Amino acid sequence: MEIPDHLKQRRTVRKFKADPIPAQVLDAILEAAMWAPSHANLQPWEFVVVGPQARARLLDLFRAKADELLADPGLPPPKRAGIAALREDFGGAPFMVAVVSRPPAEDLQRIENPLSAAAAVQNLCLAAWDLGVGSVWLSVGASPPARSILGIREGESVVALLAMGYPAEIPPAPPREPYQAHLREIP
Repeated sequence: MEIPDHLKQRRTVRKFKADPIPAQVLDAILEAAMWAPSHANLQPWEFVVVGPQARARLLDLFRAKADELLADPGLPPPKRAGIAALREDFGGAPFMVAVVSRPPAEDLQRIENPLSAAAAVQNLCLAAWDLGVGSVWLSVGASPPARSILGIREGESVVALLAMGYPAEIPPAPPREPYQAHLREIP
């Protein structure tokens, strides 16, 4: 598959099969993440695999926020369905990992480290999709209580909390604006 096609075919998955992801598949996914670009090749990220106790505590946090969002009668139906699916044990995803940006050693790294870690997240999600594994990028990991649950140290940033597994449902492609709507030229 050509890279532009692969980029356009990847989907955010919110309902997963219970099938575990084999270790060799996880190894390939995490290896691909390591090839993300980073300032001075620092590779300033860490992968924190979420075990069952931490997952249960994170789910409690997520459900509290989900319930707050679901109480809004103006919540669009597609967003409501996605939140409701994830509220049920993160959509049944058999694997969860947080991608954490290391603390900066200098001012430039305050910007570069999280951006590099985000590039690693994209590599991870694209490699996973290529291997038939879906993912959803959750923001709950950045909340102060989640940072504690994940054992995040001073100066580190949670860039992503990913729920991953084989898709039970693959949603249709969401609409995208043309790139021209996001293009600015300067003289």
